Amino acid sequence: MSPQVQILDACVLINLLASGEIEGILSTAAQDSLICSAVEGESIYLRTGDPKAPLEPIDLSSLIDSGLLMVCHIEGDDEAELYVDYASALDDGEAMSLAIALSREFALATDERKARRLFLEAVGGPARLISTSELVRRWAEDMAVPSERVKAALLNIEKRARYQPPTTDVNYQWWIDSCR
Repeated sequence: MSPQVQILDACVLINLLASGEIEGILSTAAQDSLICSAVEGESIYLRTGDPKAPLEPIDLSSLIDSGLLMVCHIEGDDEAELYVDYASALDDGEAMSLAIALSREFALATDERKARRLFLEAVGGPARLISTSELVRRWAEDMAVPSERVKAALLNIEKRARYQPPTTDVNYQWWIDSCR
């Protein structure tokens, strides 16, 4: 079952953009997908398929205009305090995403180990914690995406975002098998 609201950190956002399938993935991921203002500012460039080509500027305006992605900001003193606390251990985008997810009881989509650990410690369980591999797999299975299209999306993430899930990821073997 998809969460009502999820907030994506910069690494997940960049991975999904790199896939070339972000619209479909977000449409199956949650009722609402958000990024915080810090993540919007951190998501500047994406690698192209050609290692010799210049980086591709990221433009989120069409995703925001369509409502597939919404930008949120820190609200209230409690959220601001959480943000400051987590900013001492994480990048701004991860810290702000974590603070908002905790404060508003949203799901958090992150692949960053430390952010995942801190979120799990704060909420006590993995029910609201999401990864790139989980989002892509949910899209592939829920939408019955042809295997060649799934493979292309995963290889795009590996090439353009330089991301592959760690071997400890529950979807690691699915990812590897899907790339064959």
